[in-house]
Amino acid sequence: MSRLARSRSPSTDEFLESYVCWREACEDVRIAYRRWASCASGERALGFAAYRAALEREERASGIHSDWVRRLGARTR
Repeated sequence: MSRLARSRSPSTDEFLESYVCWREACEDVRIAYRRWASCASGERALGFAAYRAALEREERASGIHSDWVRRLGARTR
């Protein structure tokens, strides 16, 4: 195990995980939007529902990541 890996705290790992989850959710929003924008007219409602669901997941992921930013920022002050 590297010195860096030994020095990282569990909260640092959770912070990094929250960032990765948020970025993946952002990509899911982009994909859902492209699908919605290019779907057939009869599938627009379903495409929009999928896009909204992706937006809600991204919003939740960004909230979790923001909480970690605040927690770790408070520790460094």
